[in-house]
Amino acid sequence: MLLFLIVFILFASTAPNFLSIMNLKNILMHSSALAILTLGISLVMLTNGIDLSVGSLVSLVSIVTAGLLGGKFGVLFAIFSGILTASFFGIFSGIIISRIKLPPFIVTLGTMAITASLALVLGGGETLYWEKNWFNTIALKYFIGVPISFWIVSVFFILIMLLIHYTSFGSYIYGIGSNEEALRLCGVKIIFYKTLVYLFSGLFAGVAGIILTSRIASGNPIIGMGYEFEAIAAAAIGGISFIGGKGNPAFAFLSAVTITMLTNGLGLMGFTTPWQYCGIGAILVFGMFLNRILAKVSLPER
Repeated sequence: MLLFLIVFILFASTAPNFLSIMNLKNILMHSSALAILTLGISLVMLTNGIDLSVGSLVSLVSIVTAGLLGGKFGVLFAIFSGILTASFFGIFSGIIISRIKLPPFIVTLGTMAITASLALVLGGGETLYWEKNWFNTIALKYFIGVPISFWIVSVFFILIMLLIHYTSFGSYIYGIGSNEEALRLCGVKIIFYKTLVYLFSGLFAGVAGIILTSRIASGNPIIGMGYEFEAIAAAAIGGISFIGGKGNPAFAFLSAVTITMLTNGLGLMGFTTPWQYCGIGAILVFGMFLNRILAKVSLPER
């Protein structure tokens, strides 16, 4: 929250047109995909895991969805197929990690390579287009002045918050990250819950892919490149521990908006994409430092 306020005040006072209504709407629109990816990554990190495949999953979903739309399949079928594809790979990673007990870094790195290759092969290395329909407007329409894509992401956010704070699911994923063996001895189905968080990560990558594909009105085989870095950075800045069991996905969600606000502000000031990535790296280090300072002066929160 503090970092959000710092970035907001900084660009409100330095970047031209930052506080304009249109620009604030753009920030919400462009933060939607990153926010939901960060939500999925946060759940995985709470179990002492990591998911490097979300960016390439976004690209694969974009190609699958655009390919089906270009083939005259129904919009709902294309959306469902895209999300189902990402969910499948999420379950795939989760099962290997939980049952075979391979390191999450290695498994999701492999999944990232597989899905990135599939996106290029299925799309022929080209951008795919389709005849314009209502799918093109999903990410561009507004409801009560807020982008529909952000409303969609907010619904998922609320559902996950309810799951974490009002069901045993939340206790178990925090417990898996803190002391997996103790939960196993208590009879908790570790394999099921670990697989479930990777399913959520894949599912949310699918939703992000749909949002981005709608926004650019095309299927791009590299559209998700770099999103895994931004999502992990947002989760870390939001206080999600890399060793699991600590952090609140709500703060990670807010950090995703903060990162989008940062790149938006830098863009308004004339900084190009390479400098924006530099800014994300700088805010990651500063955010982690700030979290360390705050942890020393306050009680840690779940």
